[in-house]
Amino acid sequence: MIRHECSSKGDPDMVKQLGIVAGLAVSLMLADTSYASDREEQADSLGGTGVTLYEISERVTFDPDPSSAGVIRRNAISPLQGFAEVGTPLCPSELLISGPRMKSCTVIATGADSVSTVTGMGPVSGTFDVVINAPGNSSVHVPDLPVISGTFSGNVDLSLAVLYHVPLGCIEGNFTITQMADPATGMLGSLPQPVVLPFTGTFRMPFAIDTHARRARSDRQRAAFYLADDLETLSLVRPTELSVGFPTVRLEVTFGSTASICQISGRR
Repeated sequence: MIRHECSSKGDPDMVKQLGIVAGLAVSLMLADTSYASDREEQADSLGGTGVTLYEISERVTFDPDPSSAGVIRRNAISPLQGFAEVGTPLCPSELLISGPRMKSCTVIATGADSVSTVTGMGPVSGTFDVVINAPGNSSVHVPDLPVISGTFSGNVDLSLAVLYHVPLGCIEGNFTITQMADPATGMLGSLPQPVVLPFTGTFRMPFAIDTHARRARSDRQRAAFYLADDLETLSLVRPTELSVGFPTVRLEVTFGSTASICQISGRR
């Protein structure tokens, strides 16, 4: 995947805002360092991107498009969970001081999109939280206390999947950090000025193949795969990428502006 490091050198206000976010996040996450080593295996699936999220489940309906007669839209809502790479805006590198073995921060989100079945494109929006293990939880409890919260919005391009049955999709938009937890109380409070983080991303939709390398219906016993950007290489879905035994859709997010797989494929 083409990767672009997001730079804020030319924007002093952005540097200041991200510094505030990093400082507050470090203060809150000091209590969560006992969980860091448990994330090491999970962080391996980040694949060098900024954030990797998985669709834990999904609710889909097909509804008439009120603005286009005869067009059906695929409307979906999905909870997501995954990990932000250390050094990205959602997981400040300062955390390494308190947790040297920490490789990622836990991110949860809920997203909704409305995709045209004619074009494969449509808007997407949702909310997200960076979470830590709340006081009183066991060390193996899923992180659940938000220390950074916000929204995201943008557009999805699922035309490769909808029109050509290629199990890839794209997204671009903005993460907006709107709230931070108070280090003294742990309670979320609004930032004086929201922090806007442009991003692009790639959806990888799991699929199964038979012994003749043809796509096959999965029976949950068959291995599942993701397709790489070269449209040829297969990546095995790992046990940590399952949700109650089901392979999940994987969303790889990179902060900054990059060429998406959809744009690259369109130029081939």
